[in-house]
Amino acid sequence: MTLYFFERIADDDFIGPVIVAAPDETTAWGLLAGRERADVDALKALGWQIAQDLTAVPSRPTIVYPSHYRRAILS
Repeated sequence: MTLYFFERIADDDFIGPVIVAAPDETTAWGLLAGRERADVDALKALGWQIAQDLTAVPSRPTIVYPSHYRRAILS
């Protein structure tokens, strides 16, 4: 099982994280679509994206940053 962290960032809005546990990305998108009562393509058009996927729980306490935050910190 993988944890998928979804978010939607717009000029005047931020939604997230919405965390979905699913065996694969397709299933995760389907669960988010059910929650939002929209189809996957519509969600992607609105700007929903996977900010991070966590395939394993860290072995020690840590802060888990979405991948784009990690890139910004390292830049």
